[in-house]
Amino acid sequence: MTQTTQEKVRIFTAVSLPDPVKNEIQRWTVDNKDKLPFRNFTHKEDYHITLQFLGDTERGSINRLCETLREAAVQIEPFPLSVGNVGVFGTSLRPRVLWRGVEGEIDKLAELFQNILDVTVPLGYIPEDRPYRPHITIARKFDDSKNCNWKLEELQAQEKMEPWLVKDFVLFQTMLGQKPMYKIIEKFDF
Repeated sequence: MTQTTQEKVRIFTAVSLPDPVKNEIQRWTVDNKDKLPFRNFTHKEDYHITLQFLGDTERGSINRLCETLREAAVQIEPFPLSVGNVGVFGTSLRPRVLWRGVEGEIDKLAELFQNILDVTVPLGYIPEDRPYRPHITIARKFDDSKNCNWKLEELQAQEKMEPWLVKDFVLFQTMLGQKPMYKIIEKFDF
C-alpha cells in the first residue's frame, strides 16, 4: 500500500514594506556597499519585518491557517513604522547578519506579533525560543576577505526615512534558490 504525502512549503508571517521604503533601503545599501563586507545581500523585493516563522507546513493546511490569521488581523488598527539605524546579529567584528532597525509604534507591532502567536499556537505552531526583535535584514554571511574598513558606527543613516502606515501583514512562502526568494501567499488587512 502506498502512502501519499502532502507537499510542504516553508512559510512565515511578516510586515511587507511599501515600494518607496524598499527603494530607500536599496539606495542606502548600494551607497554603502563598499563598506559592507558581506557575501549575500537581500533582494530589494524581499525586504520585510518578520513576525512569526512558521516553518515547513503542509500545503493542504494553509487555508485553515489563513482563516486563523484573519482573526489576528481584525484585532489591530493601522499604525506607523519607519526604518531605523543599522545593527548586527553576532559580534561586530564578524557579524552573521546586518540589519536596519524598526522605529515608530513598536508596541503595536509587538501586539500584532502576540496576536499571531495567540492564533497559531493552538494550530501546533511553536514560537521561537528567543525574544522578538523586529528588524529588516540587509545582508548575511560576513566576508572578511573583502578588504574594506568595517565600522558599524560609520554606517548609521544620516537621514531619516519617511514613516509609512502599516495596514496589513502577509503570509510568505520561501522559495529557496530564487531571487526574489519570498512569495506572498495571502495578505491580511487590518
